[in-house]
Amino acid sequence: MKNKWIVCVLALLVWMGGCAKIPNERMMLEDVKAKLDGAVTSEISSSVNTNQGFISFYLEPSIGRTEANKTNSVFLIDGEHCVLTVDVPAIVTAKYYSSDNPDLVVMREIDAFPNQIFEKEGTFLSGGGLVREYRCRIYRLDQKNYGVMIQTSNIILVAECPLAKTGNMTASMMRIARTIRCDEEQVVSAYSQKEMINYRKEVLDIFQKIYPENGSLLDMLEDDTDNTKN
Repeated sequence: MKNKWIVCVLALLVWMGGCAKIPNERMMLEDVKAKLDGAVTSEISSSVNTNQGFISFYLEPSIGRTEANKTNSVFLIDGEHCVLTVDVPAIVTAKYYSSDNPDLVVMREIDAFPNQIFEKEGTFLSGGGLVREYRCRIYRLDQKNYGVMIQTSNIILVAECPLAKTGNMTASMMRIARTIRCDEEQVVSAYSQKEMINYRKEVLDIFQKIYPENGSLLDMLEDDTDNTKN
């Protein structure tokens, strides 16, 4: 009887432990949604303080920048790495398609991959005065870490962070995204098919350096560029 009681208690503890993960994750997603909504509607700087290649943006004093090249920049947000990538394939492709609403800048589709637990789409007013679409996705990478992606029509931000930091990371990434100003005409003129291959290599190099053991983050940026034009 005593052994049965011990087994029952252990089984109950295991069951409770498994259930405890769900409320924690749910609370995290509620925090992400609230902080994302706040970052979308809050006031942002109308000026920029950082210039990099084809883009400029405002970087808050609490955010560090560790390295950059023409199309990528790596930030340190609350001790975690975040990679900003100019979405060259999207910009080049969009050049050859007209929009029914010239005041709305749309973004391309990126397929989701397994373990996505959150997605929200909407629009925001950028620091440059344009209404832009955005997409935010959260992925469960492993038992401790989550992937955060924020996409607009011309950039993609990707980060990896633990559960407790996901809400603040999402908000910081959104505030950066809203301040982005991109010289899209310069992007289009700079990238032929050959340069597109170089662009992919630049992105791969950055991700292998920052996230060497996590290929799933790079998957967020994978896309076929065969249809882009010179």
